[in-house]
Amino acid sequence: MRIASIAARTIRWSIASRGAARGRTERAAVVLEVRTEAGVVGLGEAAPLPGLSPDTLDDAARAIAAFAARAPFAIADREALSTFAATTAAPAARFAIEAALLDALARQRQISLAQLLRGGAAAVTPGPVPLAAVVDDPEAARDAFAAGIRCFKIKLGADDDPGRVAAIAAAVPGARLRIDANRSWPRAEALARLVALADLPIDYVEEPCAEAHRLAGEPLACRIALDESLAVLPPDELDAALRGPALAALVLKPTLLGGLSAAVRLAALARRAGVAAIVSHGLEGPVGTAASAELALALGGDHPVGLAAHAALDGFRLAVPQLAADHVHPAAAPGLGFDELDLAGVVTALGARADLR
Repeated sequence: MRIASIAARTIRWSIASRGAARGRTERAAVVLEVRTEAGVVGLGEAAPLPGLSPDTLDDAARAIAAFAARAPFAIADREALSTFAATTAAPAARFAIEAALLDALARQRQISLAQLLRGGAAAVTPGPVPLAAVVDDPEAARDAFAAGIRCFKIKLGADDDPGRVAAIAAAVPGARLRIDANRSWPRAEALARLVALADLPIDYVEEPCAEAHRLAGEPLACRIALDESLAVLPPDELDAALRGPALAALVLKPTLLGGLSAAVRLAALARRAGVAAIVSHGLEGPVGTAASAELALALGGDHPVGLAAHAALDGFRLAVPQLAADHVHPAAAPGLGFDELDLAGVVTALGARADLR
């Protein structure tokens, strides 16, 4: 496959501060298009998440501009293009570059990106994969439950009322809960806060405090999961956490981790340790969310993934083809599942809401 041209556009759009977007009112991304000599298009999205991502939007824009300057060039196969993308320093840009190249290669071969990640055209893409939804209150939980969701994620900061978790649990009897503290709990209070939640149907608490990985070897009232710390955790400390009985899951956000291949490698480590690998979004737009959905399909399994529709998708007149009400399913079109979509189409789908750079 020979890449003939590369284009990119920086966009910003307003989002509602609810669910997974609590505390945020705007998202920004660099959307990337690669185009082959045969006219096949591949798309990627770099959307660093302020406060969680190790890189910034400016980092991503510079990295993608440097990548674009390398065209034209040839890429032979999936392994070569993933290695090519890995030379980029900014994690969000690595994700965008790898996704765009994989999208183009998969479209050229008329297979899904998930099939490409699993080995090629002969690979069977598992599916559907159940969804988990982020909710703020009992009403939102009841609505999602009525749509078929049976697993709910609740953001619970240091100053939030823990009674809200009990109220949501009561509103959706039989559902499983996941708590996300985003490292906000004081370390000295973390164990007691876990005890206070122990009687609820909780699968795990994500990143309860700073250096949460050090809790994995302790006897905890609720098991924990690692998320944003995976972007910076040294391999030896991750290995130690994976051996800990209190670690339930690794939450895999390709934007933070530096791409799809990086997430696949972490998923393999998790599964060898008997730990769940849960794909999640980083409040990306449709392109980044579709790439994350293809990763979830490639990994398969029956653990609900954190890819339910979120506030950052609301501004686009463009549906993520893999997302149904309660599960991720294979898209009808190849690659990322967008039928003949290009960069101009993504910008048009955002319409007047876009702040274009």
